[in-house]
This record gives sequence, C-alpha cells and structure tokens, in this order.
Amino acid sequence: MGSIATYIADKAAKKKQTPAEWMQNNLQNLERCRAVSHIARYTNPDVAVSLHDSSKPVGQGYLTTADILAEDDLVVNGGAAYMAIASFLVGKFSQKGTVAEQKADLTAKTAWQYFREDAPFIRREIESLGIAYEPLREKILEIQPQEMPQLTDTRLRQVYFPIGADDYHLLTVIPPVSMMFSLTERVEVASRLQRKCRDKKSEHYGELYCIFPDITRAAFGGSQPQNVSCRNTSLGVDILPSQPPILSGRKIRLPKRNFFFDSLYWRSFSEMLFRLDSLFRDQRHNLEMRERREDIILDFVEAVLYEANRLQALPAGWSKDTELTDEQAVWLDAAYSNQRQDDTDWIWPVCMDFARWLVNAYGWFCRIETRKEISLSDAELHSFASTMEAVLKQEVREG
Repeated sequence: MGSIATYIADKAAKKKQTPAEWMQNNLQNLERCRAVSHIARYTNPDVAVSLHDSSKPVGQGYLTTADILAEDDLVVNGGAAYMAIASFLVGKFSQKGTVAEQKADLTAKTAWQYFREDAPFIRREIESLGIAYEPLREKILEIQPQEMPQLTDTRLRQVYFPIGADDYHLLTVIPPVSMMFSLTERVEVASRLQRKCRDKKSEHYGELYCIFPDITRAAFGGSQPQNVSCRNTSLGVDILPSQPPILSGRKIRLPKRNFFFDSLYWRSFSEMLFRLDSLFRDQRHNLEMRERREDIILDFVEAVLYEANRLQALPAGWSKDTELTDEQAVWLDAAYSNQRQDDTDWIWPVCMDFARWLVNAYGWFCRIETRKEISLSDAELHSFASTMEAVLKQEVREG
C-alpha cells in the first residue's frame, strides 16, 4: 500500500533503471498474463488448470463469481521471473498523502482497477515518472482472460454427475479465487474499521462495526507463493469457521435487593447507551426522532426481558432468600406465576425500577466516557417506564 509512483521508482532503482525503462522492459511480459477467477493450484500445486468465469449473473439467491463484485487474479506463464508487471497491477495503492493514512485507507484499489476506471489519480502518478499514460493503459487493458480448459487433470478431485440414463458430466473442483480474495479483503477492511471505531482519536470512534471471530489465515505455495497466483503472493486467504459455534452456558446472577442493579451490568449495554446519548444530543425534535428513541428503549427492554425470563425459569421459590420488592418477586419468581397473571399491580412499580436503572446506567456511561451528561426530567423517566409497561402488559395478555 502506498504511492504508485514511489512503487515503480523503487523497483526501477533496484534494477538500476529509470522508471520508464523498468516499465518498458516489463510490459513485454503482459502477453504472458491471463486474468483468472478459478485456479486449480489451490487444490493441487502441481496442476496448471485455471479459467476465467465470464458467465452472466445467476441471481435467485445463488452465490457465484458472476453474482458478486470481485477482482480477478492474474497467472503468469513462465513463473516468478516474468511476474513484476502482474504484481504491480494486483498491488493495492492509496490516494492518501501520508504513510499512516495510506495504511489506514479503507478505499484503496489495485493499479489494475485504477487503469480500468481511467482514474485521474493513476494518470498523474504515471505521468509524473515521465511515462506516457495512454499507450500504457491501452496495453494493460489488452490482458486476455484465461480460456476455458479443454481437459481436466487426474490429480484433481473428480465428480461424476449423472444427467441421464447413460450420460454424465465430469465436474472438477476448482477454487473460486476471486471470491476467496473478495472475502479476505472484506474481512481485512472490517478489521481496520473495527480498530478505528474503538480508537478514541479516530473520527469513526463509537460507530458500529463487525467482528469476525476465529478467522484462519491460510497460506498457499510454501516458500514460492507467487507460483500459485499473483494475488496469493502478498495476501493469503482468510477462512471463516465452518463448524457450529461452541456455546457455553451463562451463569445466572441472582439478584439480592434489586433485579436491575444486581443482575444487569450497565457496561453490557454500552452500545445502546451510546446510541441513546447520540439521540439526546440531536437538536431535532420530530416524529422520526421520537420513533428512533422508542426503538432504542425497546432494545433495552428486550435485553432486560431476556434476563428476567431466565430467572422465571428457575425452580419456584428462589426469591424467598432475597430482599426483592414484592413487585419484582411476583415478576421474576415462578412461585407467583398465577398472581402475575391475575393481578397486574406489580407492572408499573417494576417499570419505574427499570426507568430509574436506565437513567442511572446512562449517567455511568457518560462519566466513564467523559461525556457531558444530558439532564433527564421526570417526563423522560415516565416515558421509559411506559414503553416497558406496554410490553409487560402484552406479555400478560399472551401468557
């Protein structure tokens, strides 16, 4: 990742050439390059079978190389000695100015992409080296896709697929590398974005992000990864786990005095508290903002009810050894399940306990995050309680 002009200049300097000489000497190897989407070497390194999928999108929910936006790979006839120009084309380059910005750039593209898009950025970079841009681009756009192979290879896995009484298709498993690298790049971008969202100095701090746990990085080709493909040289492939997740049971934290303050840890709600705080700071007061606030409070209610339902599933009578209020005991202890349905006087006190806990959790969030706390009135307190009240009454009606 970095400047295209710097990349070419460094390569030329190592060969004691000018950038124009280095480019001209390597352009003659373009005819050895083929664009590919599937490469059999990822299954067996001794097999040269590869192809370019030029089929039309299938649609209908199928995931194919024709249905996603994926960058092709390049294979070079003759091996590493002729790969310099191909390695340049599949290398990623950023338009940012500093090295730090380039490393963190989430929008970097390959030189090949810039050429196809005829981006002003790559034109400036190439012409700054004294290289004619248009003839260079024309030659690069002439790279041919790999033709469909006429023969498979006995070292590959074969599948005989019947298509009639006396006929069959012989299918060969060839990994879709364009799809593999597309997944790898998306995981890498998500990982970099995750770091930005958790960095208090970043402009993305506090934004939502994705986490991909248990990623496996697979390297192909041993000490000569370039012999597998150009993109394989620097990337490797990220593989998502294919086994079912291992789930461990969560220990139930029994409340002693107050369910909300004893069993609910406010840090577990940090993401929702961040969204709520952002909403409080928004100066707009309209129907859309009220509906967004209602949705966030419902998210809190859903998480709270999950913990409450776990307590309701415990053997009846567990609350006798606690100092819970009568209303919370009726709500949470199976011993009072009939009373819970017949007498709903417990609902509003429980809802007010929820609202007070939420306001308290918001205060802790602001203090820990060094944010100025937005002062909440009794109106907000009763609004939070009313949202939960509607849900609990619905549960009683359906129970």
